[in-house]
Amino acid sequence: MISPEHIRRFEEALHTECPYDSLYHLAVSLRDSGVSQFDLYLLFEHFFIQVRDAVLENEQRYDAVADNMDLIWGGPWAKDGALYGVEIDKTALEHYRHQA
Repeated sequence: MISPEHIRRFEEALHTECPYDSLYHLAVSLRDSGVSQFDLYLLFEHFFIQVRDAVLENEQRYDAVADNMDLIWGGPWAKDGALYGVEIDKTALEHYRHQA
């Protein structure tokens, strides 16, 4: 489950000088504290939608969110840097999204 604390920490990481590294460290920290792969992906997806609409304003933030989403998703998208041992199954994610 995504908490207000997760959202606050994400916003802080997104607005640092190096958002890719900050978001990566946040993702690892949340994973290590027990946040599920689905919940972590949905947190990043929430902000991806926001930064996608503002891509002209700051492409670095867009890339930072999108690249870290690939690492959370896993599989070939992660290029051997997956944060979880399995690739997200799209059907399972959609089912989870509707249950949450």
